[in-house]
Amino acid sequence: MISADFAYWLSIHGKPGILPNQVMSVANVMNRASEADLISVMFHGNDELAIKALIELKHRFEDELNSLEELNQYQTRDREMEMQNASDWN
Repeated sequence: MISADFAYWLSIHGKPGILPNQVMSVANVMNRASEADLISVMFHGNDELAIKALIELKHRFEDELNSLEELNQYQTRDREMEMQNASDWN
């Protein structure tokens, strides 16, 4: 299932801001390139650069997924506390 989520996450990043012949210029600034540009690097870059772009994208996806999971945990905890406090009033 997580691979399907990753595929969807990749699909929502719009169009790249770099041209196919500019992918080598991203090699030293992968951490600052947009997700769409990294996808372009994966497609148009050489194998070594494509792997680096994929790794960067994977890390970004995992970071976002972890942030969402943490947010969900906090929201669940808040709801549980609200329900507990509401039952205290009954």
